[in-house]
Amino acid sequence: MPLPLPGLATDRVLGIQGPTAEQFAVAIDPLPDDVPVMVGCDLPCEVIEARADPVAVVEVLLSVLEDVARAQLQAWLPAADTMTGTSDLERRTIRRLARETASEQPHFGPFLADLAEAALMGRPVAARWDPETRAGSLAGLLRSCYHRNAVVLVLRTARPLGAHAQRAVGTAAQWLADRGQVGVWVLGVGVVEPDRFPIVALPVPAGLDVLARDHVPAVPAVSFPVLAGRPHPGSAVEVNFEAALARCHWARGRTWNHTYQQHPLAPPMRVDLMWPHELVVVELDGPDHRGALKYADDRRRDNALTLAGYAVLRFTNDEVVDDLSLVLAMIERVLTARRHDERNPG
Repeated sequence: MPLPLPGLATDRVLGIQGPTAEQFAVAIDPLPDDVPVMVGCDLPCEVIEARADPVAVVEVLLSVLEDVARAQLQAWLPAADTMTGTSDLERRTIRRLARETASEQPHFGPFLADLAEAALMGRPVAARWDPETRAGSLAGLLRSCYHRNAVVLVLRTARPLGAHAQRAVGTAAQWLADRGQVGVWVLGVGVVEPDRFPIVALPVPAGLDVLARDHVPAVPAVSFPVLAGRPHPGSAVEVNFEAALARCHWARGRTWNHTYQQHPLAPPMRVDLMWPHELVVVELDGPDHRGALKYADDRRRDNALTLAGYAVLRFTNDEVVDDLSLVLAMIERVLTARRHDERNPG
């Protein structure tokens, strides 16, 4: 049973109670077609409590959205795929490409040009834009990039905030919903003031209730949906692994972050890397896979794929980084065996 998210408001602040952060993260991966772009954000408790200022919280949240937009540069500006340098010529070129993209879509050209240049240079956007312009431009870009109707920030904290910090987060969240075209869903308690916003109680999906309620969430500090067909730009391991595979002639036919569903009643699953013709799946596990729920869900997925005839190889990020040649050799061996069996049936 999936989370009943499609009916939730995306233009206001809502409190979400029921699933833990880890249960919520697993339940929305892959992101269902009829829900908004959801960007998960662990608020930096020390920073928020030191300032307890709504303006500072808005800056933190806008920086998260900007980080996601910069990471997805090649999705909303495909021509950037070929640009790897930071020369003056490349900076002028990427700004021109961004302005051309903005002229064809309802985006603000000057901000998009600044954002593209910032992504190329690996730095934040210049501080000349007011929060409302930044919020509206980033929300519009992410909606377009993901082909969704709304953007929602899912806020959570590693521990409850103090009263002043909760008030600041609540005020910042209200501003984003009212002026920034970004909905805010608050996961759990201790993030914003009690009773300030409507509370929605969600059931924990079947199969995800194995996690203890007091378990420390094993989810990234900032998380955002991946786009099918390419490595997740937020994962340096995936990006670098794809660069290595691109140099291997045997790696042809691969697809990244493909959603697989065995039959209409089975829960869909997103696999990191797949060779659909050879029925081979490769999973790359980051630190979030060490959590109890992720571990159990990985075993369920592996079993379902194996029963469907797939060969499943699972590597940790550390294995990929520390011994890339061995990982590549193992994948090549499985693919070669599958292709040989196809050519020589029986």
